[in-house]
Order: sequence, then C-alpha cells, then structure tokens
Amino acid sequence: MPTSLIGALGFGRQSAKDTVATSFQYIPATSLGLNLNQSVQTLPPEVGGDYFLRGSYKASVSGGGDCALVVRPNSVGALLYGQAGQDTVTGVTGQTGAYQHVFQPFLPAAGVDLPWFTAVKDVVKLFAEQYLNSKVAALSFSIPKSAIATSTVSLFTTTPSAISVPATETFDTSPPFQTCLGTVALTGEISGIPISANSSVMENISIQFGNNLSQDEFAVGSFYAVGSTLLQRTVSVSMDFVIRDSALYQAVYLNGGSIPNSWSPTILRGALSATLTSGTNVPGTTQPYSLQFQFPGLDFNMIPITLSGADLVRATLSTQVTLGPSGSDRYTVTLINGIASY
Repeated sequence: MPTSLIGALGFGRQSAKDTVATSFQYIPATSLGLNLNQSVQTLPPEVGGDYFLRGSYKASVSGGGDCALVVRPNSVGALLYGQAGQDTVTGVTGQTGAYQHVFQPFLPAAGVDLPWFTAVKDVVKLFAEQYLNSKVAALSFSIPKSAIATSTVSLFTTTPSAISVPATETFDTSPPFQTCLGTVALTGEISGIPISANSSVMENISIQFGNNLSQDEFAVGSFYAVGSTLLQRTVSVSMDFVIRDSALYQAVYLNGGSIPNSWSPTILRGALSATLTSGTNVPGTTQPYSLQFQFPGLDFNMIPITLSGADLVRATLSTQVTLGPSGSDRYTVTLINGIASY
C-alpha cells in the first residue's frame, strides 16, 4: 500500500490569474490538509412531497486547507511572498549566489492585491490535484526551544482540479533552522531598551500572520469563485516565558509602572526582533542562511500567570501588530538564501 512518504506539495507563482504556474517549489511537509471543498445542498421540502428530502445537488466548489511543514530557507520564501505580497530582492554583497529577500505588506491601493499561486498536491503517486488561483490566507511560525522552526500555511483556491502526477518533483533540501542558533530581543517600542534582563529568554515564539480573504465571490453561470480579495490583515505574536521577575507583568498591566500600583488603562507597546541563523552556508558562499522577523510595534495584550504545583511559573505574553502612534508599524521579514526570485 502507498504511504504518505511518497506524496508531495508543490507551490509556484502564477504570471496572472487563471494561468498555471510553470515552475514549482516542492516543499517537504509534515501534513497536507489541502482538499477540494464542494458545497452540496439539499432540495427544499416541497408541498406534496415526502418526509424525506427529494435529493441534493452540487452548488459550487473551491479548494483550501492547512499544510504543516519544516521551515527550510529556499522554499519558505515562496510562502512569505504569498503572505506579504511584496518581495524586494538584492544580492548579498561579496557573496555571489546568495540573495536577500525583504518581505513587507503593501499599502492599500487600487489594483493591488496578493499574488496568485498554483499549488499541486501529489496524492502518493495515485493521482494529483491542482489548485489554480491560490492565495495565502494564513501563515504561522513556531520557534520553540531546543528544536527546529516549523510553519503552517492555509490556502484558499478558486479552481481545483484533478491532474496527472507531475513527472518531476525536486524537493527543497536546504537545511532547517535550529532554534538554538537563534537570537531574540524584546524591547520597549520607544526606548529600545529590553523590558528586563529576562525578557528575551523565551521558551517559544508563535507568530500568526492572517490574511482575511473574500471566499464568496461566486457568480451565476459558474461553479467556481471568480476571484478572492484581500480585505484585512492581522498579525499576532505569542511568547512563552518562565517568570523570573515582575517586569513583563508590570509592562502589560501597569504600563511599566512600579509595584504597588493601580491597573493602567494605557497599552504598553514593545518591539520584537527574532533571527534564525543556520549553521550551513548558501552553496558557493560563506554566507549562512538566515531568517529574521522584525516587529517594530506590538501591543502588549495579556500575560495571565497560573501557579501549578511543584513546577516553574510559566506564562504566555500575547501581543498584536497595530499601526500605533506612527501609523506605520507593520512588520518586515528578511530571508537570505540561494533563490534569486520567486
């Protein structure tokens, strides 16, 4: 019997809507939940009918689902581009064959939207599914202690179909990012000073990028959605800590004030930088692979602290990206790898 080990996920940028991508990044995945979503409706109860419904019909079809994967520097860039919608590429100075990709969200403007991608799901060489006109609805990253970085991407697709299994599937073999080689800095937004000596000692960082897409652009005369439009973006970042001092509690609930003090109605804002650097260089260079997340403005929302038996005291700081007083605090993701363009 075939096993999931011989399946595959391909992801390639389209030159235009309804135009199948001509080249693909094949991404090693730990699970593929991408599937056809067909809407099956029942006929309404009718006068003179029966206790049972007379039948059902297919009303429409789309595609979507979640795919989990190990973060690899060459293939993750395609997902970051799909999420952000902009990729500014420059060659790394003095390192021929190494490229720096800067992913940032675009501003609202007429005619500007997320890029279209084609996804291919190889169902263990029995058949394959093609997901034409895919957009990234969500992209999350988990950066845990003593492990490797992982990610989950959620897609929405207007036009799924069944195709033959691709003849060639070349997987990304660039190395995963070991989190023990990462560096983290959590500071005050304005001061740039660490919240405390312990505020950058984290057990896990969870980053959730969300693209709220329209998924109901169906029209009379077609079973398929005619489009999908970006409506809003959200970004949340959660950080897990062992509580070693009261600084984060003071920051969240007292706006950095001393104890004792009254609860403060002011939201304290911080900045986070998290960099993953590989122990492996881009081939033919002395430049290591790297991935950096920069959030210049995070609202500190909550840090509930639970005490539990004979254990360390742990808590999760939840934050979100908002534009803040500057009106421009978004995010930047910088990736260095061996791919010239997506």
